Amino acid sequence: MIEAVFIPDGDVLIPQPTAAGPWFPGVQHGGAVTGLIARAVEMMPSAQPMMLTRMSVDLSRKVPMGPTRVTAEILRDGKRVQSLAVSFEVDGEIVARSTAIRIRIDESVVPPDRVPDWPEDEPPVGPDELDNINKMVGGPDFVDNFTMRRREDETEPGRAVSWVKLDVPFVLGEPTQPMTFAAAAADMIPSAGSIMDFNTHISVNPDLSMQFHRVPVGDWIGSAALVRVNPGGFGSTDAQLFDQTSSIGRSMKSLLIDPRDPAN
Repeated sequence: MIEAVFIPDGDVLIPQPTAAGPWFPGVQHGGAVTGLIARAVEMMPSAQPMMLTRMSVDLSRKVPMGPTRVTAEILRDGKRVQSLAVSFEVDGEIVARSTAIRIRIDESVVPPDRVPDWPEDEPPVGPDELDNINKMVGGPDFVDNFTMRRREDETEPGRAVSWVKLDVPFVLGEPTQPMTFAAAAADMIPSAGSIMDFNTHISVNPDLSMQFHRVPVGDWIGSAALVRVNPGGFGSTDAQLFDQTSSIGRSMKSLLIDPRDPAN
């Protein structure tokens, strides 16, 4: 039985087996990392309510499955804009970094009738219209924490619609905040596995950038993604993110594509 993605132990968080990614043994999934970073940002104090609008994460190193500490630092604590830097440590070594921006929330500034209703902000399909995705690996994997549904476009390889629902707490003993879920889901947009054979090639993202214009509501977060690959062995994924109501933002990641090591 899966209790949570992470379990607190004093001042560190212990990644559970399902915090692992599919590419390398003993390495945390990018969604586990980005979710904890967003959690750290949201826990930082501010003079008034603020919205996490941008987060960029450096994932250029493997993040081991060890005792984890995430530390956020306020770089600029303005009344309207707050800038933060986040360090992600495992066993006392910094293995990932992030920068983030939060903007103050003031419902009196923009009248509701001035907010455009864009047709492309509507989710292309809902989660009930898709089938559950089959697991790609045999052992514990980050996807095990979610109900995940995806449909890949058979006529245009690289296009896919996905929905995820978190089935367990992200950190045991506390409610999962919407932006923690959103940041984890932002990393779960497709990689080059929709174009390359998962059994012969890996497709990892050494970075992730996400932009949000609204806090998600409800149990599901969806994406409409386009994966691009280059003969040089790299590529990118660009995705619009949704809840079941409308668009919440965008997610973009670079892709490193390599032949799979038979030993892994």
